[in-house]
Parts: sequence; structure tokens; C-alpha cells
Amino acid sequence: MPDRLKRRSPLGSGLIVLAGLAGAAIALYLFLTPLSGVTGTIGALIVLAASLAVALGGLLMMATGSAVWRWLTVLGILGTALAAFFLHGWWIMLAMLVALVGVVLAGIGPVRKTQGATA
Repeated sequence: MPDRLKRRSPLGSGLIVLAGLAGAAIALYLFLTPLSGVTGTIGALIVLAASLAVALGGLLMMATGSAVWRWLTVLGILGTALAAFFLHGWWIMLAMLVALVGVVLAGIGPVRKTQGATA
């Protein structure tokens, strides 16, 4: 059965999207807030863009159900967490941990079969 006919529950993918958006909001706060230690740095902007890419990966996982997007999203989550570690963005690292939980839920969640015409 092709992947496009099997969809997993959107719970895990939705969690990834929310965690990515939370990470982006925290990175934006760190970028804009004076005396945060990373105010106006390119590193904070990179983490902001990477967090938005993680959220986009969650949306693509939800839309397609493809395992390729799952693995690319995992790589994005790990890279974002590493960059947040270097910026001392502990809350961003926590958001990426939540996103990893979402990846696990997206991988082991129940499969919903879409109805289609059969011949």
C-alpha cells in the first residue's frame, strides 16, 4: 500500500509545529531583548530560522505522511538544539525536546487509512 494512502494521527506532527513555533518565539525574544547575551547576533537569527524550518517540517509531515520529512525534521531538530546549546538558549532546547517527542508520536501513532476508490 503506498504511503499516500496511510496517514498517521496529526497529534505528533501538530506537537512538532507548536514546538517549532515556540522555539522561534523564544529565539526572537532573545534576539530582540537587550542584555540577553545574544541580542542582535546572527546565531539567534539562525536559530529563529531553524525553528521555523522545524515547524514547516511538521506541517509537511502532516500533509504528506512521508518518512523522508520525518528524518529531515529530526535532523533539523537536532541541529537547532545544538545551536541553541551554543547560545545558552535552554528554553529553545526544551522546545526541541518536545519536538522530538512529537516525532516519536508521529512515528508510532495509529495509522488512519484514507478511503478511496477501489477497483
